[in-house]
Amino acid sequence: MSILTNKPTTELEQINKALEKEGLSKLKIESEIDRIGEGAWHHAYLVNRNRDPYVLRLPKKMAYEKEVLFNYDDLMADYAGTKAYYKQANIAKKGICPDYFNFLVSEELTYMIESYAGKTVGLKEQTLEQSKRYGAELGEIFSAIEELESPLSGLGYLKWTEGNLAGEFDMEIQSFLLQETEEYQEELDSLLNSQYEFDKRRVRQIGKELIQRRSIEGERIVFTNQDTSPENIIFTKDRVHIIDPYPILYTGTSLAANFVFNYQTTFPTFYNTKRYGKQRYNLYTKQLREIANGFTSGYVQESIKKQESLHIEVFLKLVTMAHGYMKLEQESMNREQEIRYGNKKQVEARLDTLLRQLENYSLEYVKSS
Repeated sequence: MSILTNKPTTELEQINKALEKEGLSKLKIESEIDRIGEGAWHHAYLVNRNRDPYVLRLPKKMAYEKEVLFNYDDLMADYAGTKAYYKQANIAKKGICPDYFNFLVSEELTYMIESYAGKTVGLKEQTLEQSKRYGAELGEIFSAIEELESPLSGLGYLKWTEGNLAGEFDMEIQSFLLQETEEYQEELDSLLNSQYEFDKRRVRQIGKELIQRRSIEGERIVFTNQDTSPENIIFTKDRVHIIDPYPILYTGTSLAANFVFNYQTTFPTFYNTKRYGKQRYNLYTKQLREIANGFTSGYVQESIKKQESLHIEVFLKLVTMAHGYMKLEQESMNREQEIRYGNKKQVEARLDTLLRQLENYSLEYVKSS
């Protein structure tokens, strides 16, 4: 078991060091280790399961088939950011995130530990009605978080600098959005000027209409979450819980659109990559789509303005992903990109899917039945 540390150690020893720091009973033998999964960057364990259970995460020494080097500031940004997001989300809706979270960052021992949220109802076991209800709750949470003042300064991904957690940029959100909108237009123009065949006349018309209507002046910086994949949501019988977030300071509309786009497009089409292959999301496209539909309803809450803004942002996500895939298809790919996106043939097929979606994108938001 490869765990990030500068000391010769075993998995059991690292777990017990963390448990001792937390004042919890240590494990006696290796067979007592309860591995409950792993992400790209961490191993996860269920500990103290016979009392108040917790999830312990230890960082991996290898990620995406590359060695991970200890970086104090990066780990602090990750862990302190998670703690801050949990606090903010629990203000928006009590119990949506673990109520206990603690962490330690050092070269010898790095870990984070949080309250156990329970077993999840997998996509396979969900009825479409359940999926839509889960999505609606998540949409309501995203909307509620938008109403809160950000506890952190800055904009963008979080950075830890000299003991301070803040966004990587220091600028007004409107200025940033104007600059970003120009970049979206450049990406769209690049697609339209490419050799790829699709209905460019219609896509040009759609882009012209939607990009000029993008919400800018009414946006504000929100402390929200970029990673709400099914792996990071616990679907219980009664409610949902968000775990292992990727916090970001950005507009709420953009991150809500990120959620919808991922569940409608990203997860169903990434099923054949090494990163997402074992989740087999292509088998549960109906559940994913219902989660997206429910999210939209819970997020916009009958607001025509929010519906339009969300619809435009989803289009921009589609543009930027199609542009990114065009570059991947044209350039050489490294091993991490192959793990994330698949081989050249898969990238080419996914690009074609994205271009077809651009062709068929509606000028106006159409509410799903």
